[in-house]
Amino acid sequence: MSDQLDAIADVIRVATGLRLEQSRHHALRAALARAWPGLPHAEILRRALDPATGPGTVATLINEVTIKETSFLRDRRQLTSIDWHDLHARAREAGSGVVRVWSVACATGEEPYSLALLACEAFASSTPPVRILGTDVSSAALEFATAGRYRDRAAQSVEEPLRSRYLERIGDELVVVPGLRALVQLAPHNLVADTYPPPGEAPFQLILCRNVLIYFDSETCARVVAGLERALAPGGRLVLGAADALCVLDRAVGELHRRPPKAKLSAPPAERRPRPARAAVLESRPASRAEEDLMNPEVHYQHGLAELESGDAAAAVSSLRRVLYLDPGFELAAFALGRAHEKAGELDAARRRYEQALRMLGVRPAPGERLAGPIDAATVIDACEARLLAIQGGLR
Repeated sequence: MSDQLDAIADVIRVATGLRLEQSRHHALRAALARAWPGLPHAEILRRALDPATGPGTVATLINEVTIKETSFLRDRRQLTSIDWHDLHARAREAGSGVVRVWSVACATGEEPYSLALLACEAFASSTPPVRILGTDVSSAALEFATAGRYRDRAAQSVEEPLRSRYLERIGDELVVVPGLRALVQLAPHNLVADTYPPPGEAPFQLILCRNVLIYFDSETCARVVAGLERALAPGGRLVLGAADALCVLDRAVGELHRRPPKAKLSAPPAERRPRPARAAVLESRPASRAEEDLMNPEVHYQHGLAELESGDAAAAVSSLRRVLYLDPGFELAAFALGRAHEKAGELDAARRRYEQALRMLGVRPAPGERLAGPIDAATVIDACEARLLAIQGGLR
């Protein structure tokens, strides 16, 4: 039974890049029972591998197991940081008067409609110069998004008067108004099998890919992010979820932030600057300052991130180990060290570091408890758990 579930999970991984390890087999069993009540797993696997029945069976599998839970204005702080007027200026410089936006893995459509709402507000117009493409691998999710009909729970973060302006009450549902729908186009796209940008699409000024990469292994993450970068117009912006950004730390994607002097305090996003090599940093300072740096965990943390970003996993391991020697409670350093070990192929060591970071964070904290910049404790917990799932298969 477990072997059959492993094989079905592998079919899903090959088709979508999503990893369903044994710890998530209960969810896979439930999905199979919903789609084919009473049908033996061996028969489902046979249908999935049969050239005649495979495409339809795999499509049904994808519809049942892909993550669909989302809501309007989810992670609002990140969405409201989008500078629509700057994007419009960049679009005009490129010879277009329209801001092109891609909402990747948009599930049931709340994200692209939220972006359309925010664009309308930013331009104070019901017809802003914005075109939004929402894509997903699940045909069922796209069908739901096309209908544009939601329960109150999905819009609980949309306050008045925005709710009445953009969502029409019809019975017990909230329906996206026609003007908002007109800004959004929905289409299928598979992140591991399709081209970047999607066929027939020009590069985008803004791409959002949130809460997706944490379910991929490192190699798939790297390929997906590289594809998204290719789909950006010059000067375009790629927005990842905070946990996604942590999971692709070694590619320098997303904004990394210095930990505040006191952990758990909020800090504004820091501007990314090129980091000089360690020797250059220490040699350019007086001896006393260099000695201080040698005992400063923050300096070694930044070196470790730079080394990880440059692809020197071994050097990153050395720097980040020193961080934890100097400051055994530095949660982000423990997570980054796990990423360095994982990049070096040292999966058992990576697992131990992710587990160490989880122990440092203890029980799941209250929402919004911050570690650094936009990264909160719950985000690091999610990222650790996602990486543990991603490497579990390699340890069996």
